[in-house]
Amino acid sequence: MKKFSFLTILLCLSVSLAYAQKSRTPVKLIKPQTIQTATAVEIPEAEWQNLTAALKAEMWEKSALLAAQYLQKIKIENDKKQLAQLRYFYLYALAGKILALSNANRTLAENAAWQELDKAVSAFAGKEFVLPPRRFLPECREVLNYICPVKDNERALRVTATNQAGTAIHSFDYVAFENVISINRFLDQEIFLGGKFKRAEFNQDMSKPWVMRLIFEKGFVNLVGKNNK
Repeated sequence: MKKFSFLTILLCLSVSLAYAQKSRTPVKLIKPQTIQTATAVEIPEAEWQNLTAALKAEMWEKSALLAAQYLQKIKIENDKKQLAQLRYFYLYALAGKILALSNANRTLAENAAWQELDKAVSAFAGKEFVLPPRRFLPECREVLNYICPVKDNERALRVTATNQAGTAIHSFDYVAFENVISINRFLDQEIFLGGKFKRAEFNQDMSKPWVMRLIFEKGFVNLVGKNNK
């Protein structure tokens, strides 16, 4: 691993019961009001920056918590594709959390993180993802965090997504397209890669520093423009 670039991922109720000593007075039942969770159309820029800063600082527990909270705030996708980006950030942060806990030999916490990851993966099946913007290269030999063609497959692109040091792999991302990809238009460009989440494959041997493979279908690519940066 030589070169790498990084993107820049209770309510307590108390009930008191009063008992009459003689006769019981009829109690008027009041229908409880439905409590609605506040939703938003868009995550504000300041909150989005909190998440990306936590991801860049590799504060995995904080970034996973923020991503989970933001996913609850917006239920309908907006024009910034924040939901699609948050899904990826959440899985990426959970993978970082698992790697950190594994290195610290915190088995119980690591198992809980695996369960959280498995639950998220199940919930995201068939959902749209947008991966962080990365530079496209025609070949990914000995480089990390770049987008490259899958060998012997003209309809797929891949990414090896790691930590900043390039010492641990959060995920191997594979995006399949319905048609042959014209890669020349993407050469040395920074692009957003996305698709529908198909499945995940988890590492069963954590002596090897990687967490999962993420498989996407119905892939798409968008070039990063000035207004995206």
